[in-house]
Amino acid sequence: MGGVFMRRLKNLPGWLAFRRLEAPLLTGLVLFITSYTGDVILEWRGVPLTSTILNNLAIGILGGMTLLFYLSASYEYHNYKRAKEQMALIGEVNRQVREALLDITESAMVEDRAERLMRLDEATERIDHVLTQLVPTTAATTGAQTKTTETRPALAR
Repeated sequence: MGGVFMRRLKNLPGWLAFRRLEAPLLTGLVLFITSYTGDVILEWRGVPLTSTILNNLAIGILGGMTLLFYLSASYEYHNYKRAKEQMALIGEVNRQVREALLDITESAMVEDRAERLMRLDEATERIDHVLTQLVPTTAATTGAQTKTTETRPALAR
């Protein structure tokens, strides 16, 4: 019986994930308790408690749903911004690598071997720079700092 319940919890849509429901549930509980406390005060003044309990529950549910909507919209907006930044980064890396590859293609037409190898080395350096400086990864950022101080051996000897 418990396995079926756990399987159903895992198959919930993303907006009902438990991490997203913590804040709305807590907010709904706080609103419910605050409203209930207000009703207790009203009861001391003569208003019957049974007439306000459903109102308290509705306030808690509406508050929790409002917060859930806000958090879901905020989460989607941040995902959208992150994807947009990644697309811009990919576009810039693509542009710079294409320019370096065009230089490599043009260097194939150069007759002088030393000049051709120098152009190939410069284009390779540009690609290395793009991949280590623009694309931040754990391996690249630790290696990028050491690579910038090293001198690259020339292809022509």
